[in-house]
Amino acid sequence: MIDERLKDARLVVSVSGGKDSTAMCLHLFELGYSKNDFDRVFMNTGWEHQYTYAYLDELEKTIGPIIRLQADIKVRDEHKDHVEHFEKRIGFKSPMIRRILLHQSFPTRNGKWCTQELKIKPVIKHVQSLDYNYVMLVGIRREESPRRAKMTEWEWSDAFDCWVWRPLIDWKEKDVIDIHKRFSLVPNRLYLNGSTRVGCWPCINSRKKEILNIDEERISLIRDLENTCTKLKRERKGQDQLQSTFFHSPIKGVPIMTIDEVRSWSSTARGGKQFELFSAEEPTCVRWGMCEFK
Repeated sequence: MIDERLKDARLVVSVSGGKDSTAMCLHLFELGYSKNDFDRVFMNTGWEHQYTYAYLDELEKTIGPIIRLQADIKVRDEHKDHVEHFEKRIGFKSPMIRRILLHQSFPTRNGKWCTQELKIKPVIKHVQSLDYNYVMLVGIRREESPRRAKMTEWEWSDAFDCWVWRPLIDWKEKDVIDIHKRFSLVPNRLYLNGSTRVGCWPCINSRKKEILNIDEERISLIRDLENTCTKLKRERKGQDQLQSTFFHSPIKGVPIMTIDEVRSWSSTARGGKQFELFSAEEPTCVRWGMCEFK
């Protein structure tokens, strides 16, 4: 039986290149929907891993065309050279880098502007331009976190001015893996290489192992962003002690740690007092049964 909220409404599916949003699209196919029955939108922060961008291009063959959305972040004249330099390094426009340079600061746990400005605002702008009724679909599962455990399958959103449907809310990770296998679909390679989630690369809330897995090219980019933002902020405020860093310090009593210091910490155990030589954690590709695709 079709839910009343789905009648005469078009589905707008939030796609991230991650396993849950992909599973959600596959689930719609199993429910009888076709590619033409729903829109797929990707909020491009310009800070995702290259694997994610490549995966989205490949994923379109299975789930259909994906609409790419981006926030429009202004660039001050005095920052144009810096923006051009960093975007040339990564090879594309990056709202994330533009926002970082605009205020010489990175997202923080208490000021997570990245989600609101780079993801939510662009999709709100998009859906507000639609001339038909719609329902937003989000691939959130209760088992992911205590906060998400309290979420419901259906919720009205004033921000999106529509119903939000979470069809996978009660799914387990095994359900997500199984539906990929039923469609013979290999997930984003990041999962097979040790990541537990897909999104910003890296996210400010990255786990220790995820920080350890950041490639040297990205470490170098973040290091140069930290140095550039620190220089600009000190010049703007006239205070030489100011410093901009990407990650919140993971060590109690140490207020500020650079990307190199956090990266070094990520390879330690016992509260950062001992270097960890071996990991007892099962490789993520084993859970997927797809280590041959790493």
